[in-house]
This record gives sequence, C-alpha cells and structure tokens, in this order.
Amino acid sequence: MKYIAHRGKTSDALENTIEAFLAAATDPHFYGIECDIYSTSDHEFIIYHDQILNRFADDERKVMDLTYKEIEVIKLNGIDNESYKIPHLVEFLNVCKLYQKKPIIEIKKIHDISLLQDLLTLLEDYMTLEPMIISFNINYLKYLRTLSNIELYILTTEISGQLIYDCKVNELNFYINKESVSKQTISTLKKKGFKVGVYTVNEKETEDLCKNLKVDYLTTDIL
Repeated sequence: MKYIAHRGKTSDALENTIEAFLAAATDPHFYGIECDIYSTSDHEFIIYHDQILNRFADDERKVMDLTYKEIEVIKLNGIDNESYKIPHLVEFLNVCKLYQKKPIIEIKKIHDISLLQDLLTLLEDYMTLEPMIISFNINYLKYLRTLSNIELYILTTEISGQLIYDCKVNELNFYINKESVSKQTISTLKKKGFKVGVYTVNEKETEDLCKNLKVDYLTTDIL
C-alpha cells in the first residue's frame, strides 16, 4: 500500500502550498502527493481546494473568476501565522519531478471541458512520474480517456453497478472514501480488475484494514 500526502504534508505547512508539497516531497514515507486544481478565468491551472478564497484569505472572490495574475498576489494565512501563495500546477509538478514523487491531481472544476487537452499537454513533460488524475466529475474522466491512457480514478462515496460498468468501459479506477471501505467492497472491485485508493484516512484502525485488504493507495493527512 502506497501513501499519498493529502494536499501536501499539512502538519508542516498550509494545505496545497509549495511549502506543504516540499515537506511531503522530502519525506520518504510518501509515494505521492495530492493537490486540487481549478482553471482561472484566463485558463491557467491553479491549486486551491475551495471555490471561494475566504477560508484562508480576507477575500470573498471565487478563484475561477480571477486571472492568474490576480491569483498570484493573493496572500493566504496559515495557522502558523505564515503567509502563503496559491501555486500554479507547474510549480507543484516541478516539486514532484525534483523529488520523484507521483503527482495526484484532483480536478475540482474547470471553465470548459476542452481545457483538459491543455492539461494533458502540460503534463507531457512529467509523464515519467506516472501522474494520476482523480475527480468526482466522471465526465471529465471520460473525456480524458478519449485523449490519453493516463491513470484515471473516480472519486466516489457510493459504488453502484452502473458506476462499476462505466468505470470498466472507460478504464477508470476507484478512489473511495474511508466510510465505504469493507472487505466485500474492496474484494468486489479487485475481482473486477480495478485498482483502489482510499481517502482521507487518519485513523490507525482504518489504515490497518486498508493494508489487510491490499488497497493500492491511501491518502492521509497525518499517517
């Protein structure tokens, strides 16, 4: 089972920042690092978890309404009283490349599905890292599959027969929430040939269960 740092190593720095990614990248425990992306109004890919800036900045604007230049000057406030910046996806990928960590990119929302072609073009210089793209939006993943054989995972809290069928047809794997983990669920997915990741696991008991069930990837904040 391989460990993925959820939004970087957030015990050391603010989530989804270069500082958090560097902390995870220099920790041999982590096989990969996860981040969240949106497109800006001028179609750059930036890393932030929420649609609105206000959780970490005194700013009520939506990230997708702003240009990259506007994003660049925003200061985020961490609980450690440090000031942070919102990274561009390329900055994250360069950290992964420097330290040979697997990039796990969650697509939150983009302005147009055609921008996924731009995302794949951007990733061309990093394919030796075997980047993984994950999303709750199966349409994003289906579209990507028509363009590329890149590793794709559906993020989901519910596993239905229809979803299993869609994922089989489109060669998508499963990244499920920790509450969905059971021997039967993992066994069913494994027998059907899927790889399985689990998010976001911070409890030793769930970690042990995932390990025993031979889960492929475990995303965590603290384990």
